Amino acid sequence: MFRRQTTVCREGWYYLVIVALVLGGAMLKEVNLLLILAGMLLGPVLLNWRAVGLALRGLKIERRLPLRVGAGDPLAVGLNLTNTRRRLGSWAIVAEEQIQREADTRRGRRPTTLRPSVLFPYVRAGQWRKGGYRGRLERRGRYRFGPIRLSTRFPFGLFSKTITVGRPETLIVLPRLGRLTEGWTARRMEAFAGADRRRNRPGLEGDFYGVRQWRAGDGKRLIHWRSSARTGELTVRQFERPRSRDVAVVLDLWQPDPPAAEHLETVELAVGFAATVLTDLCRKGGSNVYLTLADDEPDCIGGPASPATLQNLTERLALIEARAEDALPELLAHALRRTASDTEVVLVGTRPVDLADASRLALLWSDPVLRERTQRIRCIDASSKRLAEFFQAE
Repeated sequence: MFRRQTTVCREGWYYLVIVALVLGGAMLKEVNLLLILAGMLLGPVLLNWRAVGLALRGLKIERRLPLRVGAGDPLAVGLNLTNTRRRLGSWAIVAEEQIQREADTRRGRRPTTLRPSVLFPYVRAGQWRKGGYRGRLERRGRYRFGPIRLSTRFPFGLFSKTITVGRPETLIVLPRLGRLTEGWTARRMEAFAGADRRRNRPGLEGDFYGVRQWRAGDGKRLIHWRSSARTGELTVRQFERPRSRDVAVVLDLWQPDPPAAEHLETVELAVGFAATVLTDLCRKGGSNVYLTLADDEPDCIGGPASPATLQNLTERLALIEARAEDALPELLAHALRRTASDTEVVLVGTRPVDLADASRLALLWSDPVLRERTQRIRCIDASSKRLAEFFQAE
């Protein structure tokens, strides 16, 4: 995309009015000196008009966006301006960026446009100059950057020449992360204390891996008598260390239509809590993590806890929007059917939930298997003050 536009600046209008008055007075009064003065005053006008037209020729600009950034984190964007001409340099070039959040545009809201600008004082012919700007994007979502407007008013500021160059680029701003408290860790350990105790029994949990020679401290129950008799030395069974329990986070983002400010804040708290839990699980590794949410329909995504899985999950959280429809029954049913029976399920919502409500959750209560698993779901209400016991927003 490439557009040119030349406009008269406010100072230029003032200057042209003065020239018109001098020229008009000279013609009415037939004063030759005033005619000469008017001609002299027109010189800078023609020079500025020509200068701004030449200054933007042969300019190219490139934008360097970060790979990822979180809501509220420092954002640094680099700009490289190149002058491809062989002789003439360019003075006082202003590069103005345009940044819009796509979700506002898609929903028919009037988007707030951010317009950071960078001044390049001088770019020699055949060379390039590096610039950039810094800031913060406080809301998660997909942002569109560009196109970039290059403009100059050099040398007199009477006229401004503007060209629009480059193609728009997008950047996904991830949810704002917080901090999980000791209360969250204690609640997880308490909920699965029995499973943790069984997991910590030495040597008797996990899949059979092989045998090895007996070492001091090995229990007698681990001795593999058949291998010991065959080799003439004591050998013991060896087991793989069991993997941590898989976790599925179900995110129910409900808000009334139209939402109030507290509803919007609750939605962001729920998304931030879910993103923090998934980040903590992916950093620890050793298990599978899943995220169930609703766009047009319920969707369950995830995989082994890893940086790649975390990036996929947090990008989906960055783009999810709250709805006024009640999608909780479909979300829970979809999550329970897509995950193993021993998966830890955490329901994060924006309003209180009663899992014993058979009328609302008829889709689950009509299935004996899903009904039994529903009773072990842990619910986190982002609208409750108790959230502070488990999560501290940054």
